[in-house]
Amino acid sequence: MSFLQQWIFALFLLCSPVTGRPIDAVSSRIITYRDQRCFSSHPLQKLFSEILTSLVKNRLCSDWIDHALPESVLRVLICLRLLIRDPHHQKILHQLQGINLLARYMEHVTAMYISCGEQAIAVQKLVTMTYMFQKLSAVEDQRVWVIDSGAHRTLVKLLSTTDSSVLLGALLALTTLAESPECKEKIGELPIVENLLLILQEYDLLSKRMGAELLRLLSPVWQVREQLRGLEGLPVLLSLLNAQHLKLLWSVAWVLVQLCEDPDTRAEIRSWGGVQQLLRLLHSDRQYICDRSSIETLSSANAAGRIHREHIREELSPQEEEDNTMALQSACCTVLTELSLDDTSAHHIVQENGVYIIVKLILPQNQRPKRTSLQCYAFRTLRFLFSVERNRHLFKRLFPTDLFELFIDVGHYVRDLTAYEGLQTKVSLYTEEEVDSLKESIETVDQNRPPLKVINGYSILDHLGTGAFGSVFKVRKQSGQNLLALKEVNLHNPVFGKDKKSRDNILEGDRLYIVMELIEGVPLAEHFNSLKEKQQKFTEDRLWNVFIQMCLALRYLHMEKRIVHRDLSPNNIMLGEKDKVTITDFGLAKQKQENSKLTSVVGTILYS
Repeated sequence: MSFLQQWIFALFLLCSPVTGRPIDAVSSRIITYRDQRCFSSHPLQKLFSEILTSLVKNRLCSDWIDHALPESVLRVLICLRLLIRDPHHQKILHQLQGINLLARYMEHVTAMYISCGEQAIAVQKLVTMTYMFQKLSAVEDQRVWVIDSGAHRTLVKLLSTTDSSVLLGALLALTTLAESPECKEKIGELPIVENLLLILQEYDLLSKRMGAELLRLLSPVWQVREQLRGLEGLPVLLSLLNAQHLKLLWSVAWVLVQLCEDPDTRAEIRSWGGVQQLLRLLHSDRQYICDRSSIETLSSANAAGRIHREHIREELSPQEEEDNTMALQSACCTVLTELSLDDTSAHHIVQENGVYIIVKLILPQNQRPKRTSLQCYAFRTLRFLFSVERNRHLFKRLFPTDLFELFIDVGHYVRDLTAYEGLQTKVSLYTEEEVDSLKESIETVDQNRPPLKVINGYSILDHLGTGAFGSVFKVRKQSGQNLLALKEVNLHNPVFGKDKKSRDNILEGDRLYIVMELIEGVPLAEHFNSLKEKQQKFTEDRLWNVFIQMCLALRYLHMEKRIVHRDLSPNNIMLGEKDKVTITDFGLAKQKQENSKLTSVVGTILYS
């Protein structure tokens, strides 16, 4: 019997309604073509198309599939898996309504699998079918076929499995589907996040990596972000920033970017220590692991049962490792950029030495695309930080005049990366001498450098400002960690801020130093300016919160201490963490005696 005659006989068997050994024989013959990818270019392409048609019509959509032996059904599914690797055969499958039939059968097997426990034959069927849906979803125009079949709902259910092969198959299929905006919306409508968070906490590294990537693709969907907030997923994501896998870290960072859209989440990231973790990723010498595996490679290996260690960890070339590391750093810069929209978070980034860590990324090293892109990301983060008024003094001594002018000209809160290309180009053209000068300036903003001076056990860290009576410095007691303010005043004009019991006085030479509480906040006036630049407004709840605190503070001054401030203005009302109000600048304050009247006009003319 010739080769062609053998295949005609095989086709005859497929077209017949028999069960058992004949279908096994046909399947075995097709499986010999497991390395064939393009059947439509094969000399027997017509025969292969007819076999596919017969498999769908006489097996998949007939009563046969409900009564056949599980092993026989599995062989049919394997034949279909091999045949639909050909793009032309995928279209034939769609025309024959085979995708809908396949989705229906996968739903049936999944229901049995979940209710009756994990069975080896069911696992093999599900791995085979998840591969097919991943393959069908790899073509953008075909993803709607999969969604219309309802297969995505079954794939989401399969995320609750404990079998690593079935789980990986479902993750890969959903990740491929979620590449399309319309499909990610449909997937995001389903309760998917709870299972993804469980995967990110408890499963193997490969499952975590793919789970994080799927979550990255779905995070632009508002329902997914709501699920994450409702399930308190943020601590889980932040804990993953301690991982070593570059692609896992990259995916998690971009999920955080999407979550930063919500102001409350930005504050939560800060309170959970997210700023420190992100800066550590930018600044540490952590040893990372990575791999080159694509979704296609993983899907094929999973279907064939060939997932190996190299699919999780590979030895990358130095250039590949550097490119992946810079991609992660760019993602971290983007998270910090979005966090900077919150003034408190922006100041927190500065306090954590963020300016020093980020600005080092702008230094020219090579002209590879990843490097130049990272420089633009870093410039954008710095520009967002500069937009907060109380951070601007750092940048005035950081950049040379020509670079500083370009930096200012970009404007406040500009997200478009192309707006920062001029800055990147300017730095890349610097001479060696100019680069060295920039490096020296960068070192001046390092908050971990040795103190400028030590006064009676207090390390001088930064000069905060100068007023009519002297200067104020940010200090840290050498025996502690808390930041304090140290006021240097003329001996003849000591100005006191709070109750005398709450501070230490230091006399050194002809200088008097007063240690005071460092109020970590910004004047209300700066908040007004910042909101205007961001085209935002105070919410009514915030206004009432600030107003009530001001009233209570003034009542305390007037009724308890009998003090009249006489210069209350937005510049003298500090807003700290969670809008905590502190009234400052009592330079014009006066203690009112009983039965006396104050008649003189004082204060800031603009607000009088």
